[in-house]
Amino acid sequence: MNTVKYLGLVGLAAAGLFAAQAFATTCPTAPATGTQTQGGPVCIAPSGQDGPNTGLNNYFGPGGSLIASGPGINVYNGQHTPSAYWSIGGTGISANKIVLEIAGNANSNSFGIFDPTNSANQLQLFSGTASAGWSTVLMNMGGGNYSVSYYNASGVFQSQTSATFGTTNLFGYYLSGPGGTFFSNASMNETGGTTYPNGMPHMVAYEGNNTTTLKTGNTTGLFLSNEFLLAWEDTAWATSDLDYNDFVVLVESVHSVPEPATLGMFGFGVLLIGAAVGLSRRRRFNIG
Repeated sequence: MNTVKYLGLVGLAAAGLFAAQAFATTCPTAPATGTQTQGGPVCIAPSGQDGPNTGLNNYFGPGGSLIASGPGINVYNGQHTPSAYWSIGGTGISANKIVLEIAGNANSNSFGIFDPTNSANQLQLFSGTASAGWSTVLMNMGGGNYSVSYYNASGVFQSQTSATFGTTNLFGYYLSGPGGTFFSNASMNETGGTTYPNGMPHMVAYEGNNTTTLKTGNTTGLFLSNEFLLAWEDTAWATSDLDYNDFVVLVESVHSVPEPATLGMFGFGVLLIGAAVGLSRRRRFNIG
């Protein structure tokens, strides 16, 4: 076999191995309720402290109460990765809409985007007064400049604000409230026991499948492939019920961006395998 092809195949196999290891998760019981979680890479409880039939699967799974038609979403094993950082598509415009909010902190939680170079530099998309059906329009003005317009559930314009980030068309999402401030980049959050030693994922993402119709506020619409449901857990690990129904928002015309550190890990693994194979071949040819 050609050496280059051989090394390429070995590299791909190594990358697949590292990816499997990176996303392999042993699901725990929820710290607040003792309910067994399932799925991956984010482990989700079928219900939490809000009572039975309030889990993500009850709303978005097959036959869920927020599914107007179609197969619904595989909330346990249909998760989208990576989901730490995002960009807006070619239109430069991303619409956002609150779909579900079941939380004691609902009137206090705020949601928005943050600057990857300075997480304290944030642009709020929804305040605690916003509820299901409220929407915003986020515009990428270029050069790290963003503008957001706010609308209530009836589509009436409320206000507009802006912010400047240190990156061009790259941001993460955050949820902030009495329970703390949590980021789409799990490594920026608190650790989660032995399950998440490098940071608890407070957000889980689902990409549209083009066949499911969602109920969002007063409207229904097809859940398209450039749209994502972002479901959040709004309390820290020690008091979390891991049901991820505290705040669910639909974002559109965005795409996730792989983390440089993750790509670096895969690339480093490929280089190590390639170097080992090369050394083995040289030793074999030098014997005898």
